[in-house]
Amino acid sequence: QLPDQDNPLMFGLPSNIDRSVQRFNSQRYINMLKAITAVSKEDLKFDREMWAKALGPILKLWKSIYKPDGFRAVKIKPGNLNSEDPVEAFTYMETQNMLMTLQKINESLSSIARVIKGSGMLTSKIESEATALLKREVPEAWCSFWEGPDNSQDWLIKFERKASALLTWVDRIQSGSLLESNLDLSQLFHPETFFNALRQKSGRSLVCPIDELKLISTFERKSIGTKSVVHLEGMYLQGAGFEGGRIVDQSSEHLQELIPLPPCNLAWVRRTDPDPYSEGTCVSVPVYFSILRENLLCELNVPNSGSSDERIISGVAIFLDGSD
Repeated sequence: QLPDQDNPLMFGLPSNIDRSVQRFNSQRYINMLKAITAVSKEDLKFDREMWAKALGPILKLWKSIYKPDGFRAVKIKPGNLNSEDPVEAFTYMETQNMLMTLQKINESLSSIARVIKGSGMLTSKIESEATALLKREVPEAWCSFWEGPDNSQDWLIKFERKASALLTWVDRIQSGSLLESNLDLSQLFHPETFFNALRQKSGRSLVCPIDELKLISTFERKSIGTKSVVHLEGMYLQGAGFEGGRIVDQSSEHLQELIPLPPCNLAWVRRTDPDPYSEGTCVSVPVYFSILRENLLCELNVPNSGSSDERIISGVAIFLDGSD
């Protein structure tokens, strides 16, 4: 008699892969339930009472999470955007675009709230944005800066969280301590652009064309030998264990699906510079924005105590963010 479930090890998968399957199925059912609760075509027509009931939760959510005083205090000058330091220019540009999007969101939700209260006029723009929210979608004007989750409430929560975190990046840029402290790239809206800015900064510091640079990394407390080193924190590993600065086999199927990683030292160096580890001791691990594995940031060579082929087959990956 065949077993009800196949052993994941037969397919080169980690023994606790069922946790990933359970999470995926749970999210799928949640999305189905959200689709069921979405309004019908008839309900999309303007009805003040229906709009108040259907859009009330998201208006209350925004009112509870949006604290405007901290954002109003941020002042970005034209010179900041044209800084000769690519990382500094990126941080200010990211912040400026965030503030502009934040203003769009607040104006949009405030206009919808006034229409519901009867103190505002219903325009085609307001109706279009409200219709998207009624369908639990993100209005197109909002996501022109950042795509994010498909569900509008999830999108708003993540946007506000990233926006608040970005203010701390501005503070550290102004104090000159950004690259000296640990960075969490999941706080950024566009971590790939930060990577490019860091690459440009490194190229200028090394007086080397950027296409002659390579990315190196280490999870150990060792010097990489360059000024433009970043210390990344908050990343997660899936598909294997991690001990002593290297990837190891998972010792038990009861291990958690995502393993928090220690801070990672990362830098762009000349292609001719030596790697921090000897050849054949590492495996190339993809780094994704989130566990959805939709957006690839880069690949890191991580020390590995097992077979590199087995790690690739088992889908070992690193994530900036441990949530969907």
